[in-house]
Amino acid sequence: FTGGDSGGGGGRLERCALACARGKADLSRGSAMTADTIVRLYSMTKAFIGVGILRMKERGLLNLDDPVYKHLPEPVAARFRAPRVAMESSDMTEPAKGPITIRMLLTHTSGMGSDIAPGLDALTRKRGQWERMYEGLTSAVDEGRIHTLSEFVEALSQLPLWQHPGREFYYSYGYDVLGYLLEQKSGLSLDAFLRREVFKPLGMRDTGFAVQKASAPRLARLYRHTKARHFGADGSRAQLRPVDSRFVEGRHCRVLSGGGCVSSRDGGLTSTLRDYSKFLVTVFNHGAIPGSRKRLLSASSADLLLQNHCAAVAGSRRNGQPRIFAHNRKGIGLNLMGEVQLEGCEADNNCLWFDGVPGLVQWGGAATTFYKYQRVNGRPLLLIMFAQVLPQDDGRACSAAFLRMRAWAEAQSSSPSSPSP
Repeated sequence: FTGGDSGGGGGRLERCALACARGKADLSRGSAMTADTIVRLYSMTKAFIGVGILRMKERGLLNLDDPVYKHLPEPVAARFRAPRVAMESSDMTEPAKGPITIRMLLTHTSGMGSDIAPGLDALTRKRGQWERMYEGLTSAVDEGRIHTLSEFVEALSQLPLWQHPGREFYYSYGYDVLGYLLEQKSGLSLDAFLRREVFKPLGMRDTGFAVQKASAPRLARLYRHTKARHFGADGSRAQLRPVDSRFVEGRHCRVLSGGGCVSSRDGGLTSTLRDYSKFLVTVFNHGAIPGSRKRLLSASSADLLLQNHCAAVAGSRRNGQPRIFAHNRKGIGLNLMGEVQLEGCEADNNCLWFDGVPGLVQWGGAATTFYKYQRVNGRPLLLIMFAQVLPQDDGRACSAAFLRMRAWAEAQSSSPSSPSP
């Protein structure tokens, strides 16, 4: 997607410059991948939670720096009111030195952690000390002992934090707690809340936590790119091996994960390229819904959505740099849509994911779904790429494509009528 420069076109995404569907959604059936193929979003679910929180804020129902316990029922509220922090050198805990706020949950700086997802990650990834603390939650969801989001958050609230709130980034279950908060504030299930607040206004007919049985033939098959015999390969060459995943209505994960996955493999939203592009175009067009006079968010809320909120959690140092960076990597911030590259960001070797250019906003999901967005000379550029392959691709294909888009935009005159790439 691209648009006019900020002088001629208002800096809005105006048209789809290129839509390209290649490959197969299911190798055994030979079905083609299309804009209406349903895919698993996993971590790309989080952006909808951020938008939901800001819609609640617009109604005066919460503020981002509120302690989260103020918006939760007992007994969960009591545990968030006085959280405990695990001490690294012993089995003891100590009182947290401050409250967990909504903004901390949005930026993974609450002191909470999360388990790995063994069914999604590479075999080489092992649980560390803090991830092992959450292993029982994953097992309980897999085995059906935790059936709902409320049960999950109640069990989570009984575990200590790994760090004091507001001190450091650590990928966490924060968005699952926020999904539970949205349920409590709205009186709806998370699925029903998102349908009312986001999916229906945007005409996102194929997005939800469970694929309807009638739509199941459009659900892409999930594959693992692997050599491992453990996954059915021959041990010598990389192959695409099918992965059983339960996302169809009746078999889907019953814990509606706002973060994308709280089991070993299944959870989070499913969507299509057509649906997700409607959402992203609306967000990056300052909250205005394309083709209508309605808005998903006010312009001020849309601006707030894209600010680096890590800086708001812990402030900045004397040199102007935030005290907290996403992934504990210099120059990487977090807004409510994903990562944002700041001044001082260094590119990966070979520009795999981070390319070092300030202003780039990006995020991805475990099954190799990505987006990148940036304004280049006032011209908005949006790239969305969906596949369904584990473990998550290193991002080089997405980054290479966006580099070409950026080079094209940098070469254009200020005229919005310049030819598309």
